[in-house]
Amino acid sequence: MQVASERYIRPSVPVRVAEAIQKVIVENGLKPGDKIPSERTLAATLSASRTSVREAVSMLETLGLLQVEVGRGAFVAEPATFAPQDRWRFHADYSLKEIYEYRRAVEPVALSMAARRFSPPDVAALRQSAEALADAARERNSVKAAEQDTIFHSMIYDQCGNRLLQEMHDRLEAAIQGSQWVPMVIVEMMTDTAHEHMQVVLALEAGRIEAACSALVHHIERAAYRCGIAELGSWPPGQPVTVTPGVHAPTADNDGADK
Repeated sequence: MQVASERYIRPSVPVRVAEAIQKVIVENGLKPGDKIPSERTLAATLSASRTSVREAVSMLETLGLLQVEVGRGAFVAEPATFAPQDRWRFHADYSLKEIYEYRRAVEPVALSMAARRFSPPDVAALRQSAEALADAARERNSVKAAEQDTIFHSMIYDQCGNRLLQEMHDRLEAAIQGSQWVPMVIVEMMTDTAHEHMQVVLALEAGRIEAACSALVHHIERAAYRCGIAELGSWPPGQPVTVTPGVHAPTADNDGADK
């Protein structure tokens, strides 16, 4: 039987292309405001399809690393000049707040189902992803961090065992990924994301499913707060949920004791 972790050994093609574009930028000494090679040129240089290049550029734009101008091309962005909500590309469909509200309502339910199905290798893969995200944060590599963020949350839906939840996640995948990635515009806060992922893992390793779900709710609310959506969260700014083996994660209403 294939475990969830086996499907996430290699980064997706768009992520590999995004990392390759980053390398092109560095090797060519491109500075903020400089234009990167055209989509056609990148596809030929990187031996990738134009679709993959387009998706990679969109990812880099969401992360605040590129600025795309219609009719002109893509340019290296000035660091730290964008607020996370400035990078939201799905205004025509949903607001960023709506996506976070949806995630807060649905994803903990998926986790409570998945937690009962996770094998030890699956939980180990979640830990590995959280640790890889922490490494990427220390390296200030938002592309690698974004990939690990996607892996972590996708494994929850993959193992939830509910086809409707999985299909809804697939249908909303691009917008959900965008909501996960836009907080990483603030590179310094990627470490917070890694820490919050690890709190979910620690609770799962301790067999504390309700604590894991509480930690996930906290993570989603804090990610929303990092995007400037302060009204979504119930935790005061800067007050983390900390889970250690054998200790329950707190909730907004009590001291976190599982029932």
